[in-house]
Amino acid sequence: MLNISEKGQINLLVSILAEGKKYKTVADLEDKMSLSRRSVFYWLKQTNEALKALGLDDIQRLAQGGYFLTQSTLDDLQEHNQADTRPVLNASERRQMIIWALIQHDPHLSLVNLSEHLAVSKNTIIKDFRELTPSLPTDTEVINTSHGKALVGSEGAQRQWVYQQLAQQNPLIIQQIRHLPHLQTVTEQLTQLQVTTGNSYSGDAAQLLIWYLTWLLARLQDRDRQLTGANNYPLDRYSQWCEALLAQYGQVTAAEVGNLRKLLLAGQLQQVNEDGQFSKQLLTTTKEVAQRFSSVSGIDLVTDAFLGALATHLHSTYFRIKYNVQYHNANLTDVKLEYSYLMSLTKYALKPFEDFLQSPVSSDELALIAVYFGGEVKRISPDWLDSEKQPDVILVCTSGIGTSLILYQQLSDRYPGISFSQPFSLEEFQKMDLTHGGPKLVLTTAQMTATADVPVLWVQAIPTSNDFQRLSQEFRQLGLLDNSRETKLVHAVLDIITDYARVDDFEGLTASLRDYFQQVQPETAGTPNDRPSLRDLLTEPHVQLADAAVDWQAAVHTAMAPLERDGSVQTKYADQIIKITLENGPYMMIKEGVMLAHAKPEDGVNRLGMSLLILKEPTILQVNGQSKRLQVIFGLASVDRDAHVHALSQLLALLQDEGLYQQLLTANDYAKIKTVIGESTRQQV
Repeated sequence: MLNISEKGQINLLVSILAEGKKYKTVADLEDKMSLSRRSVFYWLKQTNEALKALGLDDIQRLAQGGYFLTQSTLDDLQEHNQADTRPVLNASERRQMIIWALIQHDPHLSLVNLSEHLAVSKNTIIKDFRELTPSLPTDTEVINTSHGKALVGSEGAQRQWVYQQLAQQNPLIIQQIRHLPHLQTVTEQLTQLQVTTGNSYSGDAAQLLIWYLTWLLARLQDRDRQLTGANNYPLDRYSQWCEALLAQYGQVTAAEVGNLRKLLLAGQLQQVNEDGQFSKQLLTTTKEVAQRFSSVSGIDLVTDAFLGALATHLHSTYFRIKYNVQYHNANLTDVKLEYSYLMSLTKYALKPFEDFLQSPVSSDELALIAVYFGGEVKRISPDWLDSEKQPDVILVCTSGIGTSLILYQQLSDRYPGISFSQPFSLEEFQKMDLTHGGPKLVLTTAQMTATADVPVLWVQAIPTSNDFQRLSQEFRQLGLLDNSRETKLVHAVLDIITDYARVDDFEGLTASLRDYFQQVQPETAGTPNDRPSLRDLLTEPHVQLADAAVDWQAAVHTAMAPLERDGSVQTKYADQIIKITLENGPYMMIKEGVMLAHAKPEDGVNRLGMSLLILKEPTILQVNGQSKRLQVIFGLASVDRDAHVHALSQLLALLQDEGLYQQLLTANDYAKIKTVIGESTRQQV
């Protein structure tokens, strides 16, 4: 076997390409590597990186023939031929194999045996054990016995470790399982389960379950490893299948059946049996989710095809969260970074699903669902996602989430013209690819090594005035800070003030200074912001408080009147909003009592604008057999899919903060409303 990498799958793939027929199809590689199609493409990419590091040609591809290596690459690879096919493991991989051996409960797991098996010294194994504790399954520990090392503790946690390694397609662990009995039998029985239930797993999910079940059946031959205790599970096709499988290979216990049933339900599906009561309820919830996303994004996603695809995904998501089957994918870190606005809209849209689930959705699950929305948005409106502004500065924090958010808020308030990412952990940051279209600066509270791609600047979790002076200087050098005279004066005065006095309302002081310098030098005003804030759009002429009772259609006309007066919209725009509502129902209700009244740009929009109407006497929006209480109308006139992004993000933050929303409802003048709107900018994390 060729040996060009510490990763066994790379060595296997390049060896397959170097042997036998010249051209290998994807199907050939799937078969020889025992991987899914998607995994093959992943390892093709990884192998190209390894070849590039050696100065060799990439794997070549013919449109019809398949994949192959150039002759020059084949010649150069001969020096990497190695008779001993055992891969050379790095420290992380070696420790994974030690944990694997501990979980298998080998009765003679001595340091000498491990050093021989892993081809390292005994001292290296001793060092590995010293570093092993953080990587062990939860609630387990390593003890010394008369026969060597042993792992004691939670059986469930040990199984979870194996499941996660397989979910991450760890080639070292997969290689161990391929040699176990019952692999083919489990494959056939899982296929039969999918036929019986009408629910079909995705390729990766099916492979994961086959590997895990094959390992589990072998483990259950040791009755000391069987789960015991009560587990109340319903008698359905899944539990019946589990009982039959366990009866064939091991002892059936309620705990084993219940635990296995949860994993089966949590597996990612590609097709769902739509006849079940649960599927019908979920489809209704999914439609509400899609309508909420459409109401704030301005893109109609409520189609049968998309609803079916999203409901299929949410089916598995529901059970993963309900049964605490954690989902994690390193690639989702890039989604969180690149599409933070899409993440914000998705989080808002998912409230009906979280209510249905009675539990919040994790950040990884949220990012995965955002991918579904992003794919459909890209199909309908290709330029929409491209318009999202990428962060100028990435925040990497090791402190608690509360401190991280304080840092984010301080930076966003002090430097409103700079786009900061949400705080990332050091682990998440290390998985990011910053080589293409990345940020201009990494700002971190962690002591970390500088990257060659982007400059790194350390700052305290709660910055001092000296920190802010360093930041301002760095931002100016990178071209991130506005160099206009007005902005320079504001920051210069702020730096002086914070050196000698405590500032309780930093944002208010900044705004007052900016207003003052604008009045002193009106001719130096900067260029208009192409993404105005909620405060910029909801000026006093655009905000109304209505004491008299009106019907909902009159309320819509009243809400849009300020935009008609200043020429932002034509009179037909309000009529079109009413028409859309009558045809499609109250989907513009984005919160109980709140309507985001809008139509398409071509329905009469002249320029970007927003308005606000608060009804002191709530009215009822009754349409298509549905009745909704209506008290607040935000009117939105959007000229494209981009300009209103910043303001809309702040609006969502305001509505999701129940305290701020109640202050808005009770406000009796514009000054109080303006204060509430200003506070909403602090909630955009």
